[in-house]
Amino acid sequence: MAKNIMKFATTITYYLFITCFPLLFITSTIHGMVNSKCTYEYDFSRYAIAEVTGINETQLEGIATRLIDYFNSRVETPQMRMTSNHGGEFDLFHDYELIHLEDVKDLLQFNHRLQLISFIYIIIYSLLFLLWNKGRWRNLAGGIISGCIFTLALTGMFAIASVINFDWLFTQFHIASFNNSYWMLDPSTDYLIMLFPGGFWQDIAWFGCGLILAETLFTGSIAWRIRSRRKEQIQ
Repeated sequence: MAKNIMKFATTITYYLFITCFPLLFITSTIHGMVNSKCTYEYDFSRYAIAEVTGINETQLEGIATRLIDYFNSRVETPQMRMTSNHGGEFDLFHDYELIHLEDVKDLLQFNHRLQLISFIYIIIYSLLFLLWNKGRWRNLAGGIISGCIFTLALTGMFAIASVINFDWLFTQFHIASFNNSYWMLDPSTDYLIMLFPGGFWQDIAWFGCGLILAETLFTGSIAWRIRSRRKEQIQ
């Protein structure tokens, strides 16, 4: 009985180890892109946001900084006072846009918690595995490779689904992630969607897939090399 329980626990912890790799790669990529000004600068340049909104480049840079600070709880609100090209002042976001941004912040904080949990689990599992199995690096590398293969499979399925119908995926994500309809914005009146149009999200999804692919292949290649070297030493 005790042996069966031990075997079951070993199997569960192993598959959790494998699952943590796509979680870590995905959450780390999201966290990195959200906190990089390059993401916002790409959007503002690629989609001529200054022309669309009438907000100048200096103010757009301030918006990017403000959103990054808000998502990291360095400021209480993402709201900003803007100056139009005609000299008039206005609040950037409507109340319902602020509610949506608060929901997005909650989602990003959950993403960051998943990132930390998956990273900590991978580290602890690896250390305990090597201690329990007397330094069997080759076996551990095999688990890492499996985690990378799982990540590649998930990334590939998402990429294929994106090609088939990205708009449907985008809509379903919002329906599943938010318990209100404040994400359904009007591009003619709401600055949030003017600042970040639909095409930007498709671009950033593809770019994110590329980053995840690079991270996975890099990690997997190191694990493959370790496994191969250990195999050569055994022989």
